[in-house]
Parts: sequence; C-alpha cells; structure tokens
Amino acid sequence: MNRPPEEGLPLPPPFMFTCGDCAELLDALVRKVTADAGCFSEQLAVAVHVADAHLEDVPPPHADCAICVGYQERADAHADVQRHWAEHRARDLFLPKDVARLLQTLVLDSRSGSCR
Repeated sequence: MNRPPEEGLPLPPPFMFTCGDCAELLDALVRKVTADAGCFSEQLAVAVHVADAHLEDVPPPHADCAICVGYQERADAHADVQRHWAEHRARDLFLPKDVARLLQTLVLDSRSGSCR
C-alpha cells in the first residue's frame, strides 16, 4: 500500500478481534501490508467477510462519497449492488479512508464502468 508506517492501518473495531474469521483475515492483510506486498486479495477477503457475516456492523453510507451516491442510484438495478455497497463501506473499518475508497473505485471501474 506504500504508506509510511505512521500512517498504517487503522485499529479495527472490537468485533473484528472477537470473530475468528475476521482476526485471521486481518492477520493475513497485516502481513502483506507489513511486507509491502500486494494486498488486493486480502482487502477483498476482509470486506466480503464483514459484509456477509457482520452486516449490522457495516458503517452507513458515506455522506461525502460519489461512489455511495452511485450505489444508491443503482441499488434496485442488480442483486449484487447492495452487497458490493456493503463491502465498500466495510473497508472503512480496517483501511485508511483514501485507500478504502480508491480500491472500490478501481473495482467498480473494472466491473461495470465508473459510477462517479
């Protein structure tokens, strides 16, 4: 992720440490970040797990996010939109804001075109 150590990953909320799957996925993510290796798959795995297993803990839509606006506009258009939107918001729990939002922009661009 090429971030200085002082700007490392934020501390995830407590529920992510009490869930064995979350803890294991976070550990894999931290190992990749610490090694300054690509961590795209690890980021996706954590977000997917949180959206699937902890939907009640996913933050609400971002008020300042064009991506959330795009998801909201398409929420009824495709069955996967709500899930992908939850994954997008879940990234704020364990990634710095600028990294979390960049990742989802890249994923959206590759899947169905930009929603900006």
